[in-house]
Amino acid sequence: MKEVLDVVARDGIHLSATWFMAESPHEKVVLINSATGVRQQYYSDFAKWLSREGFHVYTFDYRGIGNSRPEKLEDALYDMHDWSVDVDAMIGYITHIHPGAQIIIIGHSVGGQLIGMSNLSKQADAFIMIGSQTPYWKNYKGFGIKLKLLMFWYLAIPIATKVFGYFPASRLKLFEDLPADVARQWARWAKNKNYIFDELPSEKKSFDTLQQPALMISFSDDVLAPYDAVLDLKRFYKSLKTEHWHLTPEDVLKKKVGHFGFFRKDMEAVIWRETVRWIDKDFSSEKRRAA
Repeated sequence: MKEVLDVVARDGIHLSATWFMAESPHEKVVLINSATGVRQQYYSDFAKWLSREGFHVYTFDYRGIGNSRPEKLEDALYDMHDWSVDVDAMIGYITHIHPGAQIIIIGHSVGGQLIGMSNLSKQADAFIMIGSQTPYWKNYKGFGIKLKLLMFWYLAIPIATKVFGYFPASRLKLFEDLPADVARQWARWAKNKNYIFDELPSEKKSFDTLQQPALMISFSDDVLAPYDAVLDLKRFYKSLKTEHWHLTPEDVLKKKVGHFGFFRKDMEAVIWRETVRWIDKDFSSEKRRAA
């Protein structure tokens, strides 16, 4: 069973969200932070499965994306950092509806980066980051991918956002359209070895102070989140208690996984179940230590 929600962020922006209600609920709630330009519906199969495993699960569209998109995207003055305000809105909603519940935030790609930018992520009990990385272009291997990225950051985004007033990713068959300032900020971070911290130095403390258990999952065939880029993000979360699974497709009995394959239905038997085992093991060990 699921319920469509309208969640209001602290700056008044309305977000479309979905609550997948647990069939036999326990005291753990999952929030899924989407990848850049990916609608919340992409995570529905995973969310439904988790709800059958006893988790209340929430998905949502960042402002400017999917059902949180305004009528005229070219008028939307949102940047990527504003998406962390949306994460805050969801955490606040969850803590209100489920007081005392343990919260696990699962971030896909940029969704793992937004954990560090969120003011309220300190209220979560654990994090899982899947294909989460920094976008710095030098962490990507191979001349072909580097050339594509440089063209994307230096040409496609600046030109397209100037012409259309937003980034028309759907016309290019890439992902959902992005507000112009989201795309431009993303491009700036991709060109900076210091990631977001030259532009947003105050965020450094937020990344540094998070100390919860965390699981990072990456795949050897993920060209959008290569190993070096994942490690680059990991170094900014220096106080998290991080376990990192860097897997090959063969490790999960598949021929390919890539950047999006974790969330396919056919991943239930191996990696989904192993991820839930990590959650159960982690909280069990926390309880043993507390006792």
